[in-house]
Amino acid sequence: MKHFMKKTSGIVLLSALVLFSGCSKSDNPVSNAVSSLTSESQPKRYEIKSGIVHYAPMNLMGMGTTTETLYFDDYGRKEAVETITESNVMGIKTYEHRVQITDGTIGISYEIRKTVNGKDETSKVAQKGDISEFQDMAKMMASTMDINELKKNMDYREEGTETIAGVTGKKYSVAMNKEQPDARVYGVMYKNIVLKSEMGSISKTAERIEENAAVPASKFAIPEGYTVEEVNLAEEMKKAGMEESEE
Repeated sequence: MKHFMKKTSGIVLLSALVLFSGCSKSDNPVSNAVSSLTSESQPKRYEIKSGIVHYAPMNLMGMGTTTETLYFDDYGRKEAVETITESNVMGIKTYEHRVQITDGTIGISYEIRKTVNGKDETSKVAQKGDISEFQDMAKMMASTMDINELKKNMDYREEGTETIAGVTGKKYSVAMNKEQPDARVYGVMYKNIVLKSEMGSISKTAERIEENAAVPASKFAIPEGYTVEEVNLAEEMKKAGMEESEE
């Protein structure tokens, strides 16, 4: 379940940047985004009903590549991220094809295929858990958040626009550390979809976007032949935090 936890931390950061992106048409887009998050039980994540976003392979600091495809429906209330990671570290060649699903208040994670030095190590266990606690936490944080103060603390800057994958998005940047103002995270958003994100040498860029695509329902379901393991995500998060603190 560590893969799910790592993905969650990335989603938290991108969600904050979505609030900053100002994609809403209101006169006060940031406040409107927060209002939507706090007022709806399952708020819209994207401004498009359905879609598929294909991202270019991302270089993992010379150790391999990760290729990601995003599928979503019902304005992002249903979302699946399919990731293929190929790495070669100290002679160990690993191939991993994995799916992370969010469907309302349910989170699912499973492997499609995994090999290590050519040996099949695919797990046919799909992990499934309730993520409503994390969603409630996000709503609570949003309801008490001083957006202007947060933007000030992170030195939020609007950097104009950039055209990627045939669409034009809003470009922004934030500093994650006040003491290192030049070490910035850059991003480009289009209808709340991440077109591009850059942090140091790590970059993720969309290659192709299919707006309002017919996404098969199977993309948000556990395939046949898998054993479902119910997990307590809150406990897994605590364990992951304890393991990181020990390292």
